[in-house]
Amino acid sequence: MKKFYMTMFAMLCGVAAMAQNELYASDIQLEKGETTADLEISLRNEAEVTAVSFRLGFPEGVSFALNKKGKKVVTIDEDRMEDHTFIIQTAADGADMISIYDAGKAPFYENDGVICTVPLAITDEAAAVDGDYTIKVYAISLATPEGVSLETTEEFTVNLRVGEGTGINSINADDVNAPIYNVAGQRVSKAQKGVFIQNGKKVAVK
Repeated sequence: MKKFYMTMFAMLCGVAAMAQNELYASDIQLEKGETTADLEISLRNEAEVTAVSFRLGFPEGVSFALNKKGKKVVTIDEDRMEDHTFIIQTAADGADMISIYDAGKAPFYENDGVICTVPLAITDEAAAVDGDYTIKVYAISLATPEGVSLETTEEFTVNLRVGEGTGINSINADDVNAPIYNVAGQRVSKAQKGVFIQNGKKVAVK
């Protein structure tokens, strides 16, 4: 019986440890008209972590910003690492896959805080109206210096809010003749099923 309780205690400790090794990020608030933003990816870890990998899924209107050379780069936080580097690849599903690691297998410093900043670009059309955009962070992988994969949350989402947010609105009778645009900012002849923009507001059609 004692062995049983010891096993259960070990399992519970394992669950607790799992919850302490995770990536996370805060939601982003932008003023209307802003076309750039920073997505700060943070690591909270109880065990030593030397390598991190994750994918980013962007909604229409939001993308990975390119630097002056036309390349995708992230900024590594030097407070949490010294010799780590990053690789950005295109995953099988077309998403951006970011890997941060140290060839010498040195672990991240400290146990909580930002590890990298991803620059974001917002289209002029998306920045012009109130709206909410969901960025998906998924296929998360954490590894110890010994190469052991740590249990962690598989995915989470970050909300990027422009202005006061979506607030799906209905059309007033006086506004029905105003130009209609799709979420990509292209003018269309009539409202289609889904979401479109009219009078600077997002409208849902079922």
